[in-house]
Parts: sequence; structure tokens; C-alpha cells
Amino acid sequence: MLAALLGCGLWLSCGAGSGAGKELTHIKIAPANQTIAKGATLQLSATGYYSNGTAQALGATVTWQTSQPAVATIDAQGDVTGGGVGVTQISAAYEGVAGATSVTVGPPALLAITVSPNQSSLPAGESAQFTATGNFSDGTVQNLTNRATWTSSAPAIASVGPDGAAVAIAVGTLTISATVGNVTGTAGLMVTPAVVIALSVVPATVSMVLENTRQFQAIATLSNGTTKNMTATVTWSSAQPGIASVTSGGLVTANQVGSTTILAEASGVTGSSSVTVTPLLLVSYFDVAYAKKSGYDGTLQLTNPGLTSGSLCAMVYVFDRSQELNECCGCMVSDSGLRTLSLLYDLTANPLTGKQPQAGIIEIVSSDPTSNPTCNPGSLAPAGAILGWETNAQPTGGGTFQETETSLSQVPLGKGRSWRTSAAI
Repeated sequence: MLAALLGCGLWLSCGAGSGAGKELTHIKIAPANQTIAKGATLQLSATGYYSNGTAQALGATVTWQTSQPAVATIDAQGDVTGGGVGVTQISAAYEGVAGATSVTVGPPALLAITVSPNQSSLPAGESAQFTATGNFSDGTVQNLTNRATWTSSAPAIASVGPDGAAVAIAVGTLTISATVGNVTGTAGLMVTPAVVIALSVVPATVSMVLENTRQFQAIATLSNGTTKNMTATVTWSSAQPGIASVTSGGLVTANQVGSTTILAEASGVTGSSSVTVTPLLLVSYFDVAYAKKSGYDGTLQLTNPGLTSGSLCAMVYVFDRSQELNECCGCMVSDSGLRTLSLLYDLTANPLTGKQPQAGIIEIVSSDPTSNPTCNPGSLAPAGAILGWETNAQPTGGGTFQETETSLSQVPLGKGRSWRTSAAI
């Protein structure tokens, strides 16, 4: 009796066939009547109950079977794997006795969510699309972006919409989360300072008189919607520096008649301005009557300052009080040279109308002599810069006069009366 107690005092240590004189009456499977997800695995165990009231784990001695292999399979160790949605009966048989339970297989279960991009950087003001990918128990993956509940750990740094689109607001770091049911996936986001997304050059379109300068500005639009004056930090350039050049600070100089584009670049973003350089039109007023009465012959002095190399033609057009062309001439002015013309004996001595004008205006246009070496005023090719000044007799009262000297007015060609010059010639 003592030997029997020592050999089988603990029933779990005995083999399936131990226990002489007792019979296996039934088998129970645990856990019973379970539901698992497709692709998931469930461990079942079989316990045998004997006629003498004892129970014993049957382990791998039982034979496992499934009534619906397409719904779930089971191996020799009692591991059930869900293969398709439905219900199957699982049985365990030993020594002619069998026990059974049902296993219901449901849709695949969501095991994890992957949020991508996992680690990203975004300038303030810009947006980024996050994606939530679900990993399921059957090994499949699904895009859960529109099913997930999206949250931001720091909405003041970056917000996230219901579709996973995040908007960077302020510099900092945070976590973007996507949740479906009780499963959550996360991704890190770093918000960096705002960047340049557009660059405007002011003025956008401009006409400049030859040899004049003008300050340009570069105004950047940043990704956070603000603007910033970046004139001093952008990289300035000119498509044709010979026509208009620009300094590192945005100061543009008109060098030659023509058109070009001024460019400003910062962080790979470029802005531009269209520049047209027009020739100088020199304007002088005269009064022949004053010159004759005073005895002071007025003079027109023209100089080529050498701003453009080589000689230039000074095209001179004399208009009377009725703004009709009365006389015209062209004279060559060498590089750094000077020409002086008499009011009485040059500018008004040979009127086209046959009548000497008493007063009026003189206009001078600098022209390229390359195709017009005789400086014929009827063939104008505006280029270069000629400067000038004049002497005139001015009444001082009581019938007396004094001789004055003034610089000629400089205006852009085309804004005075010069547009009628070519028509009149």
C-alpha cells in the first residue's frame, strides 16, 4: 500500500495508461468553445476522466482532429490555427473515448500599426502626410490611414487632421499617433524653422535710364506664411551684366541700352525682375532773342564721359515754340571728348522751315555710330551716354542781361518729345 501511494500519490506524474483497475470514461478539452482571429493560434489541452474519479492530462497521447480544416487546423500538440472565417469542431480521442469543443474563427485581428514616415523633419508652416499601415493576425497588411484616430502629442507644435495630414506650426519635437481600436502606432516629428518658399524682387518690372542706379529688394515668403526682407542675404545676379549689373546688396546699375533680368536666389528659390535700360535724353531751353539783345551767344557743350568705350554720335534736335522740328544735326564726340555748339551759328542758323526760331527746346540723344558713322540724325540707334551743359543770356531787369551756365536736364528717351523726332525727320 505504501509503495502504491509513493508511486501514484500525484496523479499528474503518472502516465496515460497507469492506474490499474480504472477506465477512461470521458475527455474534456480546455479551453472550451473559444473564438480566435483568422491567422491566430490557440493552444488546446485534453484531460481524461476515469471511473475511479481521477483525472489525468492526456498530453500528446490523444489524436486531434478538426471537422473543418479550411476553418482551422490542429497539430499533434493541440495547437489550433485559424485558417478561415467560420466554426469548426475540434475533437481529441484516446482509447476509444473522444471529447470535443467548438472553435469559432473570426476576421483577422489587428496586431500592430506602423506609422510612416517613422522619423521626419518638417519646416514650420509646411504639411506632411502620415500613413497608418495595419499588420493583421493572418499576415496581411492594410492601409488604415482613413480609419485611424490621429492625435498629436503637442498640437501647439504640429497639428494632425483626421486624414493623417500634419501641419507644422512651431519649432519643436512631438509624436504623431494613429489608433484603431486598442492598437496604437506612433511616429516622431521634428519641426524646424520656416524656410523660403517664394522670392519676389521689387520692383518686378522697371525701366531705368542709362547710367542710373536703383536699389532693388528681395522679399521672401516663408513656409509659415510670413514675409522677410532678404535683400542683404540673397545671391544677386544679372542675366546680362553688360546691360545692367547688380551688387551683392541689390544695387542695380544701368550700363547699356537693352533689356535683362535681375535674379535673386536663396535656399534654391529664385525671384526675378525685368529691367529695361533706356538711353538718356538731354533737354535744353533756348531764347535767340535774348542772345541777340544781350550780345551773349548761347552755347551747348557736349561731352562723352567714356562710360561706354569708343566715340558716340550726339544727335541734336531743335524744336521751336510750336514743338515743330526746326533743325537737326549729328556730331561725333570722341571718348572723353568735348564738343561745343553755338546757339546762333550752329543750332539755329539753318532752320528746316526757312525761319529762325526765336525760342524753343533742344533735345540731344546719344547714338551708336557703328552703322551710322556720319552721325546722320535721321538714323538713330540710341546707346551710350553723353552729358552736357549750356550757357544762356538771362535778363536781370532794366534792359540788362547776364550769362548763366546750367547742366542739361536728363530724362529717359521716350518720355519727352523725342518720340516725334524720327517722324519729323
